[in-house]
Amino acid sequence: MKPKDITSNILVIDDGEIDNYIFETVLKKVLINSKFDTCMDGQSAIDKLISINRTTPHLFPDFIFLDLTMPMMNGWQFLEEFSRLNIDPLKKSKIYVLSSSVSNLDRSRSLLNPLVVDFISKPINRDKIQSIFEVS
Repeated sequence: MKPKDITSNILVIDDGEIDNYIFETVLKKVLINSKFDTCMDGQSAIDKLISINRTTPHLFPDFIFLDLTMPMMNGWQFLEEFSRLNIDPLKKSKIYVLSSSVSNLDRSRSLLNPLVVDFISKPINRDKIQSIFEVS
């Protein structure tokens, strides 16, 4: 299957370098021309998003994929700070929790958060990316 020419700004917030590599590799098989960026923890992501919002808001991520377990600021803390600071006043970003957690509590808590579109189990796969980006 040939990658689709869909342009999206994508931010992955995850401290797992292998997970980030897998995500980017699978993404490139499905989409081309998308901008892919990573942050290794929630705090660096908050800082990056504040900067983008102030300087180049048109480059704000269309999609954010968020791990729950990270150093410095975990995914739950990121969601709280993202909401508290109203970093995305236009509600441009679709946030997906991307976690290796098998806890039903984590899944439920994620899906009950109004900022979260869906809970995805790691590792991401081609079918899931195709469904998220509505590519077939």
